Order: sequence, then structure tokens, then C-alpha cells
Amino acid sequence: MNTKYHHIAIALAGVAQSTILIPQLANTGVCSTTLYEQSIKSVFQTSPKTTVDVFGGLHNIRTGLKTLIQLLSSGQKEQIELIRYLFGSLSITSKLIKNTDALAKIDQRLTRISGLYTDMSEETIQAHIDDLSYSLAGIYSDIVSPLATKIKVVGKAEFLQNSLVQAKVRTALLGCIRSAILWYQVGGSRLQFLFLRKRICKAAQELLLEIDNTN
Repeated sequence: MNTKYHHIAIALAGVAQSTILIPQLANTGVCSTTLYEQSIKSVFQTSPKTTVDVFGGLHNIRTGLKTLIQLLSSGQKEQIELIRYLFGSLSITSKLIKNTDALAKIDQRLTRISGLYTDMSEETIQAHIDDLSYSLAGIYSDIVSPLATKIKVVGKAEFLQNSLVQAKVRTALLGCIRSAILWYQVGGSRLQFLFLRKRICKAAQELLLEIDNTN
């Protein structure tokens, strides 16, 4: 599976998978630990050799692929919020990728953060999850957010007013941005949502089948 649309589907699945975390955090104060840690790991993949290397393997975006297929094919009411976060991420990323100064600052901050730890293994992320959340949230607030209209996060006030939940929401958004950058790099375009939805959806389905066949 190595067509342009498979790469586009992989990158969009990454955006969708990080997007899932936002309403979870905003409405309950917690989110999927596995998906959250995966989102953080993707942010530190700044020089991947392949599209899938950003996520450490195709199996790590299985949930994102399933979500992407639902978003492209159903249009149910509960999907509207996820679609809004996804398109908001793509929109702000379109401005970010044209701003070389902002990209350089993000790279510097990520290098500084990763330098505080021996590696970015699963164990390291788990042990320092709160500190990493605040650090990555700072990158989003300081560098990414000022570039465009803020993405409005809807949820329960009791959670949205919690500083750690706020940090995790911004970290999840940074995960969305990381995958959105990848999407643009592999030839993603918002016009594809109008004219090529079925092709992208088919590619995502083929990738899911590939995951199932290797398990």
C-alpha cells in the first residue's frame, strides 16, 4: 500500500486520532492513555524516514483510521464536533507551514524538551506525562495558537478550568498539528474533502485490512 492516497489517509488518521482526545478531556477530564501517549510521541518525530514512522507503525493509528472512515462516510451529529476540531487543525497548520520562524521555534523547543530526558520511550513519557503536557501545551499556546483564529473547545466548565486538563487539550491539539503538517507534506489538500473523499476512505479501509492481515 504505497499510493499517494494511502499516505494522505495515514496522515489524516493521525489528525483524527489526536482529535478524539479533545472532547474526551473537555467532557470528562480524562482521555485514552494509549492514544494520548501516542500523540505525544508523534510530536517528537521531527525527521521521519517514512509517513508511518511518525506513528511508530501502522498499527498505532488503527483507531485514527477507523475514526477517519466514520468522519468521511457518515456525517452523524456526534461527528460534527470532531470534524470541527479536525478542520480547525488543518486551517491553523496551513498558516504554520508558511511561517519558517514559527517552525524553527517549535523545533528548538522540542529539542530543549527532549534534551531533559534520556529518550522518548513509552516508559519515559508515562513517568513524566504531566510535565510533558505542560511543556508541549506551552509550545501550542506561545507559537501555534497566535497564528490564526483560536480553536474553540467545547466541554464542561469544571474540566476546562482545570490547568492540567487545559494543558492536555493543547497537547492533543499539538498532536493534531503534527499530523496535519505531515498531511500537507504528502500532498493533502482541503479540496480533497469535496472531490476525493471516497478515494481517501477506500485507502483508509485498505490500510485497516493490512493491519488485520499482519496481526
